[in-house]
Amino acid sequence: MPILITGGTGFLGTALARQLVQRGEEVVLFATTPRLERLADIKDKIKFVQGDLKVWNDVLNVVKDHKISGIFHMGAMLSTPSEKNPWASFETNVAGTMYVLEAARLFGVKKVFFASTSATYGLGIGETVNEATLQRPTNVYGIGKLYGELLGRFYRRKFGLDFRAVRYFAVIGPGARTIMRTQYNSWMIENAALGKPYECFVTEDIRVPVTYFKDAIRAAEMLYYAPQEKIKKVCYNVVGVSPAQKVKDLEMAIKKFIPDARITYKPDPATMEMFRDYPVRKVDDSPAREEWGWQPLYTSFEKIVADFIQEVKTHPRWYGL
Repeated sequence: MPILITGGTGFLGTALARQLVQRGEEVVLFATTPRLERLADIKDKIKFVQGDLKVWNDVLNVVKDHKISGIFHMGAMLSTPSEKNPWASFETNVAGTMYVLEAARLFGVKKVFFASTSATYGLGIGETVNEATLQRPTNVYGIGKLYGELLGRFYRRKFGLDFRAVRYFAVIGPGARTIMRTQYNSWMIENAALGKPYECFVTEDIRVPVTYFKDAIRAAEMLYYAPQEKIKKVCYNVVGVSPAQKVKDLEMAIKKFIPDARITYKPDPATMEMFRDYPVRKVDDSPAREEWGWQPLYTSFEKIVADFIQEVKTHPRWYGL
């Protein structure tokens, strides 16, 4: 029976679709924008349904009409656009998640994976984040994602829905177009791989824990297919590069492969203020490791840069390049 990916033509949705097709799954993609040129290599093996998470009937109908057996709920309005339009963010991230879970309940969907975020952490965090760290988000994106985690737990307890979630930390990869302040990592590597100069909008000493997109997709797959009896925490931190490495370390990793990469710095004051107030340097994801065997493959900037460059050169159309 088919598996649904919301946000199916987005940054992570397209990569996940390829992985599920390789597994032999029947895949239905749900998104507001087709962008199917990025999926030309598997276009005959997927179905696309245009719809909006804000519209209850759209969500209801895609689950009902395609007899969906499982859902990867990857669709969301991300942090920067959410701050600009919190009302639309509520409709997409809060109401939309409610619609997904309710459609799953009404039509017997067996399992729902939810893509959450490190933005559910905020007030009072220190240098290390673990599963015991209080989730007190400070932006509307994090607020909506925390609601999704809690609502999913409720559906799991009340209705027996097999709900599982991952909190991602700064996912980076080729083709990342959404304006997020941590994407300087992606754009620095991508521009170097394309032979273009890059002016970075943070200083060389900034560092945040990051996750390569292939590890992010791998975590989603691993959690989704893990035996139900293994799932205890339900919502899990996962990370790739932790402790965090500095931006200068990323520049040096790039120049090992592209010595003539042109990278300069022009810090944006507002962005710098945000990073100065963000103390997290290490993420404890031991529950994911212990319960369902999580282990990142891309644990350093050097490993990420090597694969990133290869992807840009080998599959530029996949990433809109």
